[in-house]
Amino acid sequence: MTPLEATKTMYDCVAQGDWNAVAEFMVEDFVIHEPSTLPYGGEWRGRDALERLFGTVMTFWDDPQVEWLDLVGGETHVVALLLFTMTARSTGLRFSQRVAEVTAFNSDGLMAAMHIHYFDTGEMARMIGS
Repeated sequence: MTPLEATKTMYDCVAQGDWNAVAEFMVEDFVIHEPSTLPYGGEWRGRDALERLFGTVMTFWDDPQVEWLDLVGGETHVVALLLFTMTARSTGLRFSQRVAEVTAFNSDGLMAAMHIHYFDTGEMARMIGS
């Protein structure tokens, strides 16, 4: 399975809530890097990092919607371009934010790291009142 195919399949598993399957795509010491300016920012480590991060992120947002803009990949990296639309639980404000999720793969074809890049983390922090 190519990194692009693995990423598509992994995101399908996320959509189905199949976190055990999601973990199979990742190395044991998988790490997600979220911007430190967000309340859930920092490094999330382990094969269950995405599941834990998702659970934490969803405590801040209601009615999240994800629009896939593009998914591109090569031999070692895949970039998911997304448009998130959500409502901040703390303020009731609804807004959209472009996101690029960059995933790095190791030589065995497993996901080693993910960097999340939001268009405007300042706007996100303002929307949740932090």
